[in-house]
Amino acid sequence: MIDVDDKIIGPGQPCFIIAEAGVNHNGNLETAHKLIDAAVDAGANAVKFQTFIAEEIVSVNTPLAGHHVENLGKTISHFELIKKLELPSNSFKELKEHCERMGVIFISTPYDIPSAELLINIGTKIIKIASSELTNYPLLKTIGESKIPIIISTGMSMWDEIVDTIKFIEKYNSNIIILKCTSNYPASYDSVNLNGILKLRGAFPKYPIGFSDHTEGYEISLTSLGFNINLIERHFTLDKNAWGPDHKSSMDPKEFERFVCAVRISEKALGEFNWEIQEEEIPQYKTMRKGVYARKNISKGEKITLKDVKFLRPSGILSPKEFYMNYLGKEINKNLISNQIITPEIFK
Repeated sequence: MIDVDDKIIGPGQPCFIIAEAGVNHNGNLETAHKLIDAAVDAGANAVKFQTFIAEEIVSVNTPLAGHHVENLGKTISHFELIKKLELPSNSFKELKEHCERMGVIFISTPYDIPSAELLINIGTKIIKIASSELTNYPLLKTIGESKIPIIISTGMSMWDEIVDTIKFIEKYNSNIIILKCTSNYPASYDSVNLNGILKLRGAFPKYPIGFSDHTEGYEISLTSLGFNINLIERHFTLDKNAWGPDHKSSMDPKEFERFVCAVRISEKALGEFNWEIQEEEIPQYKTMRKGVYARKNISKGEKITLKDVKFLRPSGILSPKEFYMNYLGKEINKNLISNQIITPEIFK
């Protein structure tokens, strides 16, 4: 269980929903603020950004990623793109304060040590480790030593890498949430492998498990609820047609609002592990279940048989099961008339 500003993330709690604004501000601070407002209106519990210094994370010779080329063509280099999406370091304190005023949690993903130190110094309540940084141990140590709750994404990772990283972070920090993730934008349905959630939970039973969903639509997110996940992260944009690498695989405000609503409805349907007749079923139960009735007039002293009874709605005092198991073949102590309900008191 992770407690952040009285919002509990873990088993038995409502699914924690993160609007991944990421770099969908396109390097514009005003747009970043608008993303916070829109995410709040759509029902998000947290808004997540990305914090980085381009020169610290990308070489000038880095090729574009596949989704960069698909969404932007080859009109810009990888370094130029990251530089264009970078926000000034002093923006993040401002964005955090905006989130606090709006009652949502500010989260960011640092991609380099100076950015991690910045987020720690401004009092960020949750820090996310991106899938790309899963083996960046110097960065992990900086974040772990802060004792700030950590969300770890597991896309692009071998199982041994995940295990080793969790063990490494645990040396410094046990406030961990682990995300199942497929790092493609969008991710295909065939690649999601939701059963991996079960593997994560089996290996790390004391940590909340979440799902970073990069698929189109929200059907897979709703399916993941059946695996008892504790957190869902979805990319969020103001405009799916805007220039940039992630907008097309993000939800716009109306889509995100429908998504949150669908999650909350689905959570109600999940119910509990205990099995009880639901309160709204009781009138149906009384009407539709059957009781035991005399098929004909039966004289006192006769031993009652199946030919003497019929099973009719509504339910009576005796169910067909109780009659069959406990009273069939027993002698009755009073006369019965046709269609009379049969109760335990009529047997000797």
